[in-house]
Amino acid sequence: MSTKVSTSDVSRKADAVAEKCGLKPRAADLLAERERGLPVWIRAPKRGPEFYSGFTRPKLYELVASGHIRSCSIRERGRIRGVRLFDLQSILDYIERHCSRP
Repeated sequence: MSTKVSTSDVSRKADAVAEKCGLKPRAADLLAERERGLPVWIRAPKRGPEFYSGFTRPKLYELVASGHIRSCSIRERGRIRGVRLFDLQSILDYIERHCSRP
């Protein structure tokens, strides 16, 4: 049996955490998301599908380029390489928007 946590539940928890700890709202949102048991950010797989969404690396980059999902590139100043992280919630929201309902 799986429990689905609504966005409003997460927002209420985030507000409570922010008030209690004096955190900025976005930081509190990230902490509340962690309570769901899912990571906030994921990396693209080297090969094969990504664990949570089933999307391949090229598909994730395609969705970012078209503006459908959020990503963030973290790179130290002066470095050529970095790491690109993908916002898992935006991926799950994208999937939800494209699910066909009976």
